[in-house]
Amino acid sequence: MTITGSLFMVAFLAAMGLSLSRNPLYGLYGYVAVFYLHPPSRWWGEYLPDLRWSLLAAAVTLISIWVRNPGNVRQPWYSTTAAKIMLAFTAWFWLGYLWALNPEQHYLTAIMLTKYLLVYYMIYRLVDTPEKASHFLLVHLLGCFYLGYLGMTASVSGRLDGVGGPGIDDSNTLGMQAATGVIVGGVLALHYRTWRLALCLVAIALTLNIIVLAGSRGAFLALVAGGCAVWLFRPRAYGKKFYVFAALGCVLIGAVASNQFWERMNTVKAVASEDKSEMDLSAESRLVMAEAQLKMAARFPFGAGHRGSEVLSKEYLDPIYMSAGGNARSSHNVFLTVLVEQGIPGVLLSFALIAWVVRASTQVKQDAEKRDDVMASVCVAAIFGALTVVAVAGLFADFAKCEVQIWMFALLASLQTNVGKTLPASTSAAAVPAKSRRLKT
Repeated sequence: MTITGSLFMVAFLAAMGLSLSRNPLYGLYGYVAVFYLHPPSRWWGEYLPDLRWSLLAAAVTLISIWVRNPGNVRQPWYSTTAAKIMLAFTAWFWLGYLWALNPEQHYLTAIMLTKYLLVYYMIYRLVDTPEKASHFLLVHLLGCFYLGYLGMTASVSGRLDGVGGPGIDDSNTLGMQAATGVIVGGVLALHYRTWRLALCLVAIALTLNIIVLAGSRGAFLALVAGGCAVWLFRPRAYGKKFYVFAALGCVLIGAVASNQFWERMNTVKAVASEDKSEMDLSAESRLVMAEAQLKMAARFPFGAGHRGSEVLSKEYLDPIYMSAGGNARSSHNVFLTVLVEQGIPGVLLSFALIAWVVRASTQVKQDAEKRDDVMASVCVAAIFGALTVVAVAGLFADFAKCEVQIWMFALLASLQTNVGKTLPASTSAAAVPAKSRRLKT
């Protein structure tokens, strides 16, 4: 066993022990850490036992919640709007197994969606204040920081792949995950001071480098959209500071971006104009696949099941647009994926979830400003910005199964049930001067 592997084992066991003996949050943070570290994907994890690290961390966290934190005075997790929509979507997904064109993949994904409900439950149950939400967001940023370190030390030929764990190992998903980290880090940097601020800035720089190395056009456009979303939800206490940090972010990406990156980003103009003479094959195939998916959706109004787009692509696409294997073409648009594979009911539930995100984020922002709760304003700006990244990046790749959006849904639902409702009066504007709250970390 390597020294690094031994240190991971000690840290993991310590987190699980603290979760059971002191606070379940240690187990939750351990779960997020394992998501990014993922020992089976690292050289130092080769000689570690295969303990299903994420599953073990989740199991320990659930046990510690039930043992050490049995009471819950808040609205139950399953009665939140986001949970109701996710439960309905998961139930419909399981029902779709009956007619799925690829039943094996459909079954595995149905299990994954069910696991995501448990992740939502853990986060909603444990992250029950804006301060805890900021700590969770910081852990997410540190995970992206680690990915940035791996990218910086990796030997890259072409686009960066393989440095993330399962679900975030391809360049497009890796770029999207990193973009959520940049947005979260940028908002947290508005509020933090001293070493936390320095940590955020270094993490942002390395995470931006991941986006450049991944070369994902969708992730870059999503990052821009996420920045615009943060501008809309920027904390009132840091209005002027926002523009200073936005300018700093532009300088940072200019410093880390290569000529190859900008050349790839320039191809977005060809896609927007639909001028196929200027498109690369990857961009052109996305448009061709989108046209085919509309025909698939008309044929299967209740969905063709998970990976149905791939199964049907052979009937609708020319072989030149197929993947390297030559047998199928995967979807590159999350909304068309849901339309084809989960049908009209799936699309309606997806749009209902988007509507809830906008409504809940607006409500939390307004309630936080009424109470002058700066931390809540910071968290909702970061969450809304990160979810905007996922939504916009989903126009260019299939992120229907990405886990980071589940984290953000749970954080937003938690804020919605707390801010302006159950927070103690001691956190209100009458109790604490605004200046002192802005300086508090």
